Amino acid sequence: MMYLRKLTLVVIVGMIASFSVRAWGTVFPGSFHSIAVVKVAILIHAFFMVSHFLFWVMFYREYASVREGMLKRACLLPVVGSFAVSCLYLKRLLFVFGIDGAIPTALMHPCVDALVPLVSSLLHLIFFVIFKRSMVPEEVRVLGRPVVSMMAGISLFLVLHVLVLANFIATDRFHWLEHMSRTAAVGTLPVIIAAVCLMLVFYCRFCRFLDVWYKRGIGGGGLQE
Repeated sequence: MMYLRKLTLVVIVGMIASFSVRAWGTVFPGSFHSIAVVKVAILIHAFFMVSHFLFWVMFYREYASVREGMLKRACLLPVVGSFAVSCLYLKRLLFVFGIDGAIPTALMHPCVDALVPLVSSLLHLIFFVIFKRSMVPEEVRVLGRPVVSMMAGISLFLVLHVLVLANFIATDRFHWLEHMSRTAAVGTLPVIIAAVCLMLVFYCRFCRFLDVWYKRGIGGGGLQE
């Protein structure tokens, strides 16, 4: 089974596509005046969110489950966090497909949109802190720096989510960064790009690491802490 490696590749492609669309829309907002373009953008973002959730489910099943100790339990944090963020796109997908469906009231409150990404990033950060502490020597050698890179990228996103939450508290209206003032949207774009690049370092390195791990890790009984 190499589902985790395949999903890692899918996440890499999805992340690049999703944030490229986001960056383009921030710099050239006029490109999204067409409803069709908006729907395509939503589908691309949803594809990334769902693939990210599936990545963590498979990470738990194929990678964390063969380990003893705290890593397996800690892996539930990003599973829950990524699932929660994926649920936020339920409202948008209903719009894309023109479905008038009943959405739980809890998901409709703008406070959920402001809080869930922040909590999700925090859960991911906690996991990677635990992951770093539980690494075996082989992982430290290959994944040590990429994990630190991932933690730095998540931390940048945490700061951005705090800004979004602060804006929501101050104005009582929810806006994504790209939908705020032109200064805020363009000014935070370099931070977003830096965060994405830092996170991609981990995914790319982890994908290469899995090539060796599948051959020696699972076949040899897994990596033990």
